[in-house]
Amino acid sequence: MSKLPRYNKWRPDFEAPGPHVKIEKQGGLSLEEIDDRDPDDQVDQDDDFSTYRYYESEKVLGKLYRAIDEREVFEHIKHRSLNPDISSESTVIDSVWDSVRAKCALFQYSHHLVWARDIRAM
Repeated sequence: MSKLPRYNKWRPDFEAPGPHVKIEKQGGLSLEEIDDRDPDDQVDQDDDFSTYRYYESEKVLGKLYRAIDEREVFEHIKHRSLNPDISSESTVIDSVWDSVRAKCALFQYSHHLVWARDIRAM
């Protein structure tokens, strides 16, 4: 086990599992810091409670990640779920159904409805 390479305990902020994780500024960050904990103690730890530390990435993905306002996104979702009368915004599934209806408008199926209802009732 001692010959295995050591893992990098630093991850960019966009890989953090949630907003509860402390993000450190990259300016004072040294990615080569020595882990002062005993390696035997880390073997028994759960993967859910990893020892990763997160830094603020200055690359494009990090900047895009930080530009997302989570509260605004969740408020928008909450507002849409509480107001089902919102029809001004078309969803993807509405567009798909409109397309299916337009493509299938000329199919004659009314004579199969009774048979289909019998199958559904089984």
